[in-house]
Amino acid sequence: MAAKKLTIGRIARFFIPLLILAGAFYVSRGMGKSGETEKKASPIPVRVEKPRYGDLVRTLNINGYVESERMVTVLPLVSGVLQDLYVDVGDRVRADQIIARIDPERYRLQFQQAETAYLSAQSTFDRVSQLYKSNATSTQNYEQAKAQAEAYKSQYDLAKLQLEYTDIKSPLDGVVLKKHLSVGSLAAPERPLVTIADLNNLLIRCQIPERYYSQFQNAHRTGGGDLWISIRRSDGSVFPGRIRSISPFVSAETKNFEVVITVASDTESLRPGMFVTTSFELSRIKNVYTLPFAALAGGNTLWYAEDGRAKKEEIAITESNDERFVVGKEWADRDVIVEGWYFLREQSPVAVSQ
Repeated sequence: MAAKKLTIGRIARFFIPLLILAGAFYVSRGMGKSGETEKKASPIPVRVEKPRYGDLVRTLNINGYVESERMVTVLPLVSGVLQDLYVDVGDRVRADQIIARIDPERYRLQFQQAETAYLSAQSTFDRVSQLYKSNATSTQNYEQAKAQAEAYKSQYDLAKLQLEYTDIKSPLDGVVLKKHLSVGSLAAPERPLVTIADLNNLLIRCQIPERYYSQFQNAHRTGGGDLWISIRRSDGSVFPGRIRSISPFVSAETKNFEVVITVASDTESLRPGMFVTTSFELSRIKNVYTLPFAALAGGNTLWYAEDGRAKKEEIAITESNDERFVVGKEWADRDVIVEGWYFLREQSPVAVSQ
């Protein structure tokens, strides 16, 4: 009886592990089939994009502000009460146009006084001069009369000039940008009156990294033919530009050099102080296929969708700009995955969206 119990125990110890292994095998196989079914039923959503055909352009974008080549703050040359101001902000003025007047009464009286004194001294000098020629007076009297006439002539000229300065004139053709004083204010040489700018000659000062110095110098020497320049406002409007000057040195602090760009045409829409972006076309590769850098799955790997499955391929990048890179013609008709590739494995089912 004891031998029979011993035999049953041995058989149980032998078959129980086999049953456990068999159960685990069937369970794992069932889970595998379930996972495959689930994968077939749930493809990974991805967004694809076909390569774009066209030119690959490398540009350098520099932000800055519009300036006027000639912008002058007009200062009165004499002091007094501002009697008239004939211009307002936005008005166009011509060179030598009278734009304001300081009360001239005081300067008119000074001029009349100086004129009377000068005419009297000149008359005395003319009389003494005639006597001197006829040896009827001394050289000392002649020299004294002459000195007095010249002194009063200087005072007369100064009084006349100050009277003329009461009419304040524009020093250039341009547009009034700002009024600093109003009628009734006390005008003085140290107090600005108005600011006038020439809006037909606008420029932008750009700080360019040192590594581009040779390219900009060559473009400037050749008239800018191989460096197309565009000036873009925040509203999207674009204006052509050209290089006016290049700084002959590079700043040791910033490692930049200054390039002055002039607006080539259509300056009516631009005003000093406007924020703009100046774009320099550094190079252009024509008629190539390009993709965005978002398509690169680490290193130089590209994923693409074919017959509902994901495939990948290694490529070599030879040309690019800040946003896109060039691919070969064999990629022209492929649906390249630009979003969702980080979840993929080779031959993963995918749900494609453009």
